[in-house]
Amino acid sequence: MDDIDYSLLKQMAVTIGEAAKITDIPIRKLRYWEDKGYIKSVEEQAHTTRRFDYYMVKKIVLMKELIEDGYTVEAASQKVEVRMGELRQVFDNLTRK
Repeated sequence: MDDIDYSLLKQMAVTIGEAAKITDIPIRKLRYWEDKGYIKSVEEQAHTTRRFDYYMVKKIVLMKELIEDGYTVEAASQKVEVRMGELRQVFDNLTRK
């Protein structure tokens, strides 16, 4: 089994343009979702560009899937937030080992 550096994974962040390319969601829509509070960019003093960490990219992908299945953006965000909480807990437990 490969060792995964979970602390590094938590630190990884991509620009909004990279997130748009990875998720196939337009930058404009990502900005809208952020303005509405559905997603959050990473606060970094050295960067003036919006950046999204691994967890937020994962949330964006999951939201997109739910929206494609007929959920509203708000409902998708709420449902994914529950899943992301569980995922964060798993990662936190793994990094303590």
